[in-house]
Amino acid sequence: MLSGTVMAAEPAVDPASAKGLLNSGNRQKALRAFDAIIAAKPLDPSEALYYSGLINLEDGNWQAAKPTLQRLVRLRPGSFPAWELMIQAYQAAGETENRDSAIEALYDAWHSALDPQTQALVTFRRDRIAGPGYTLMALETLDPGGEDVVRFLFAPLGGQGQPRHLILVRTDNETNARWRDNGTVSSRTIVYHLDTVEQLANGKTSDRAYAFYLEPPDYDDVRATVLKIVSGAIKPLNGDADPYWTGGEGR
Repeated sequence: MLSGTVMAAEPAVDPASAKGLLNSGNRQKALRAFDAIIAAKPLDPSEALYYSGLINLEDGNWQAAKPTLQRLVRLRPGSFPAWELMIQAYQAAGETENRDSAIEALYDAWHSALDPQTQALVTFRRDRIAGPGYTLMALETLDPGGEDVVRFLFAPLGGQGQPRHLILVRTDNETNARWRDNGTVSSRTIVYHLDTVEQLANGKTSDRAYAFYLEPPDYDDVRATVLKIVSGAIKPLNGDADPYWTGGEGR
């Protein structure tokens, strides 16, 4: 999973057993096992650092995750997944300058990656938004150019299969053409819109618009609007809110 140049040595605690605990749902036992591996000071603690940071982030304990992940990115400065977690930790800590520097490092890791799996990535996970009854994973498109693309995607974690309720910031050809044709914007302006998207049983979607942007929107501004949506503090520009986000439908 992690790329880099550190040579591995035999760890004092079996990392396979720690991952087995994690895969079986014994998260706290797995965390203790990974932390024990780190404490044993193996030559290469990268994997244990990664999983310890991941578990702590997933559990909302960014205070424990941050120093672990800082150590990881020092050890593996070319690792895309390490920087992905580091970005989330800095976001949770409110350290926007460090977060933005980490995003630059993630792009460097993506551009310089030699493995096809990393080269083929189209998004990165930049934020976890925790609230009462939900956790949203925020994804950002790595190369958001063009006039028909999703720039940010917020998806609820948990549940089975693909989520039926999403929040998107996107631009599309139909909206761009309509706004240009009626003279609302110039022929070169790309219109972004923030929508909730509900997947209906008939295969169609019910889309509710909350905001429009005439230039690429800033993530922090978008995040603030998303928090208002999930708290019910604002209503869509068209129709009623999706009951999922207002608590009317179980998450």
